[in-house]
Amino acid sequence: MERIPPDPAANPDRHRAESQRQLREFAESPPYPVHGLRRPVVVPAILGAWEAFNGRTTMVSLSYGWCSDAAEPPPAFGWEVPPYVRVDTGPPGSAGEPADLLGVLLEWSGGPAEAEPVHGRIAQGELCVLGDVWALRLAVDGQAVTVLGRGVDPADVELGPVGDLLPYVVERDRLLAQLCSARSALPEPELAPAHGIAAVRVFLESFVPGGPDAAGSYGALGRRAVAELEGVLRCGPVRAKYLVYSMVNQITELRQSVPWFSAPDGPRAAAVEELLRHLVLGQPVASEPAQLLWEQYWSAQQRAADADFDWLYGLWVEAWTDWSQERERAD
Repeated sequence: MERIPPDPAANPDRHRAESQRQLREFAESPPYPVHGLRRPVVVPAILGAWEAFNGRTTMVSLSYGWCSDAAEPPPAFGWEVPPYVRVDTGPPGSAGEPADLLGVLLEWSGGPAEAEPVHGRIAQGELCVLGDVWALRLAVDGQAVTVLGRGVDPADVELGPVGDLLPYVVERDRLLAQLCSARSALPEPELAPAHGIAAVRVFLESFVPGGPDAAGSYGALGRRAVAELEGVLRCGPVRAKYLVYSMVNQITELRQSVPWFSAPDGPRAAAVEELLRHLVLGQPVASEPAQLLWEQYWSAQQRAADADFDWLYGLWVEAWTDWSQERERAD
C-alpha cells in the first residue's frame, strides 16, 4: 500500500504498462453501456477512471479536453478558456437515484472562491453552475449521467453511446507517454545541501503541518531521502524506500487522526525526531509502543491492503495519545 502520490519520473514505464493493462481489460468488456460527448467536439478524449463498490462498477468516467495532467494544452479553437468536459455514466437503473450536483461539483473543482451556486434546468436536464464550472445531470436509457464542464456552454452538450472504449485508452496512453517524456527531459531541481539523516528529515518535514512546501521538488527530495537512508543503513534501495514511505505515511496518518499533531503548540517536532531516532538510528524513545504498533500495521498493509486492520490502527492512535499525555504530565 503506497499512499504517497507516485512520482511518474521514478519508473514511468512500469507504472504506465500496468495502468494500460488494466484500462484495456476494462475497455474490452465494460460492465454496462457507457455514454460520451458527441457535441461539441472536444479533444483529446480519454477513459478517465471507473469506480466500484462491493465488486460492482458504479461509475465510468470519460474525459474530454485539456486538464492539468497533460504536458501541453491543445489549441483552444476559438474558446476563451481551454474546454474540458467529464462524462460520468452510472449503471442501469441509476437514473432514479438522488443527485447532489453541488457536492459533485465542489469535489471536482474545489469550489471557486466567493462563487454562489446557481441551480436550474435546461433542455438536457438539471444544472448547477458554480463560477466558471458547471454540473449537468441527465437520465439516458435509465442510467444517471453527470456531465462536468468548463469552457463549454452546457446547453450545447449532446451525448451519445460509446460503442468502443479502446480508442479512449489508446489516447490516454499517448498523453501519459507525452507527459512522462516531458518530465524526464526536465533537469533535476537544485536542492539545498543535506546529507544522511538530515536529508531524510528535510523530506519528512514537507509533510508536517506548517512545514515547507516541497512543490516541484517533491520527487527529487524523496529520491534523495531514499538514497541517503540507504547510505546510512546499508540496507539496499528497496528497504530504504520501504522505510521512507513508512515514515511519511505515519506522519500523514498522524495529521489525519491525532489532533495534537496539527495543533500549533503540539509536540509534532518531538514526534518526528523520535520517529527518526527509532526507525533510523535504532535508539530507545518514549514513543516506542506507538512506533512498534505502526510497524506492525504498516507491514500488515503491505501484505493485504484490503484487509480490516482498524483495530490495530486504533491501538496505534491510542499509543500516540498516551505518549502526548505523558509529555504534558512531565511538563
